[in-house]
Amino acid sequence: MSNAVVSPDFTLAEETVEGFYRDGYFYAPGLLTRDAVDRLNAESAPYVSAIQEGAEWKARSFSHFDKHEAEMPETARLLRDPAMVGVFERALGGKVRLWVGMHAIVAPYGSGLEWHQDNMYTHVLGHIMNVFIALDFITQENAGLWIAPESHRLGRQPNLFDENNPHRKAAEPANGIPCQPMAPGDAVFFFRDTLHHSKKNLTDKPRRALALQIASDTCRIAASGKRVDMRQMLSR
Repeated sequence: MSNAVVSPDFTLAEETVEGFYRDGYFYAPGLLTRDAVDRLNAESAPYVSAIQEGAEWKARSFSHFDKHEAEMPETARLLRDPAMVGVFERALGGKVRLWVGMHAIVAPYGSGLEWHQDNMYTHVLGHIMNVFIALDFITQENAGLWIAPESHRLGRQPNLFDENNPHRKAAEPANGIPCQPMAPGDAVFFFRDTLHHSKKNLTDKPRRALALQIASDTCRIAASGKRVDMRQMLSR
């Protein structure tokens, strides 16, 4: 078994980065090696097996190495991998921090999330991107993502849910499109202000993905103006 995380065949071209800033997202087919996918799935297996059929979207979070590395060593390995961090830095143009990571699971016959921006939660100023990595074959049959191109240019949208709801909901965009089918190890990158959502898992198997939010080291919390240096630095 190889210890590599990022596939040696994967490269991030400047044209792709330009498209990221223009469109708000880009695909990264074959980002992870199959061995890395298998290790991540083995790590999350006990958590996934405990999720009941029909349950709502679930997440097992990773926020700091000192809190979570012991129980999630393969996730920590990915976040420390120099090639992986290099992809993050190339996309954001400088040093990066982990805002949050999670194994994102949609249960068999379970539901995903409404249209939203992740920046509708804690409001952060500066560039933060989501890295959604398929750990299964993911299509619209098992809660594949939808994306609204260029919606990152609209700014932070109002939340249509009651303030007591732990989730967020934005108005449905007119230009939402389903993401292309993804094989294990494929990824889609999108800004934290890009509108996205996922529908129902219509299959009898859980839909597994690794969802990372990676922040530029220059980001600041909107409410306080403070830098995000409370978050884990990934750049060396």
